Amino acid sequence: MKPDKIRKIVGERLKKIKKLSKTINNDFEKDAIHEFRVAVKSLRSFLRLLRMAYDDQGPKIPGKFKRLYHIAGAIRDAQLELDNLTASNASLPVYTDKLKNDIKRQKTEWERQYSDKVFRKMKKRLVGYEYDTLSPDALAAFHHMKVTSMKKLGKVKPTTNAHVHGIRKNVKDIIYTTKLAQKEWQPAFNQTEHSVEELDLIATMIGDFNDERIQLEHLTSFFSPKSEPQEVNSIKQICKDDTSRLRAGKKKILDVVNKFTSRA
Repeated sequence: MKPDKIRKIVGERLKKIKKLSKTINNDFEKDAIHEFRVAVKSLRSFLRLLRMAYDDQGPKIPGKFKRLYHIAGAIRDAQLELDNLTASNASLPVYTDKLKNDIKRQKTEWERQYSDKVFRKMKKRLVGYEYDTLSPDALAAFHHMKVTSMKKLGKVKPTTNAHVHGIRKNVKDIIYTTKLAQKEWQPAFNQTEHSVEELDLIATMIGDFNDERIQLEHLTSFFSPKSEPQEVNSIKQICKDDTSRLRAGKKKILDVVNKFTSRA
């Protein structure tokens, strides 16, 4: 892939990210936030590929934009928690109010941090970088590195939630760069070996696991003197049920991951 093509791909993805960020500004709708974060992750995966090929000399996303990305993630996590609690008919009035206040506070922080300058700086850094030609072999090497990392993380004992999250990041890096190559970089795509459909399944399993894990961590650490005994007991029961379900879910995920990496 020639340098001009790399800059073109990066520029198009930045344009999409900026457009999605403006959509978030309208109403902070969770699907819009999800699309924004997916677009950022796709770009980030491509940049990781470039840094590997350039011996870690490639550009990185600026810190101020990362701040926006994490704010958007915090908003969506709270939105998903509210949806989950509503679907389960859980009556947690104090905790629900906390989530709503968290969302309100993070929206305010997004508005404070958001500016065109953030995007201009990111474009200057990423599009203006002096890229070298990228060999098609780089994608296969990147995927091999990611599968090797998945294999190591899946074999760690005990496997922590952080290890599981690390596996998902590796899976997503393979998926995003494969889809990019299929569209933009056919010589590299022709060398890919892994099924995007199978990896999508693993990513979805871990994504669902992470959503529930985040809720469990938040509930476990929550305390308010305003909570009635009924709410306290409900939280304890939810935490107990979620802990059991997550334990089983983690085992299932690791079984699927280890089966995949043993064939890779």
